[in-house]
Amino acid sequence: MIESYELLRRVYAVEDRAWRAQLERLAELLGVEPLLDVPVRKLSLGQRMRCELAAALLHAPRLLFLDEPSIGLDVVAKEAIRAFLARENAERGTTILLTTHDLPDVERLCPRMILIDQGRVVYDGAVEAIRRRLGSERVLRVDFEGPAPRELPDGVVEEERGPERLVLRFERDRIPSARLVEWLSERCPIADLSLEEPPIERIVAEIYRRGLPPGDG
Repeated sequence: MIESYELLRRVYAVEDRAWRAQLERLAELLGVEPLLDVPVRKLSLGQRMRCELAAALLHAPRLLFLDEPSIGLDVVAKEAIRAFLARENAERGTTILLTTHDLPDVERLCPRMILIDQGRVVYDGAVEAIRRRLGSERVLRVDFEGPAPRELPDGVVEEERGPERLVLRFERDRIPSARLVEWLSERCPIADLSLEEPPIERIVAEIYRRGLPPGDG
């Protein structure tokens, strides 16, 4: 790998001292120091992706284009790549344009999202805005200190039931989470609970299937 990095230094005409400082920083952050003398053909996919990221940043670009940077990686490797990119953006101010089918990459890294369907832009805006608009469904998992309530408020769907446990699906626009939790706790003390938002994949799939409701775009 080191020969490739040296070639890139010459291609981008990076001063030697600046190149070495950047290489040391990236090698430490991405954990590729032990790989610098390893031929590319002997690297695993995860190792190669980390080395390629270092190569793309050696000349300290202000704008970085990445195509499927986490494709084929295991969970640990994906999170390492995402954490590095988030840090690079926050600390160095590097603008990252990411093309990916791995939507957790978008959710973790991108404040803005552009969706393209058959060459046509169907959404261009904030990730959080589209989640607020189309991601109103919630799943509430509740463990009680006694028997779970038998009756439920209108608009709440029972997904799973145990003697002291309920898994409920509801629309936050119809019943706020706090109100539902209060309603349940009045009927039986709550031992533990968790509230889940819909995954970004489901929201995006809904846009591709049905399009955006009026007012979005």
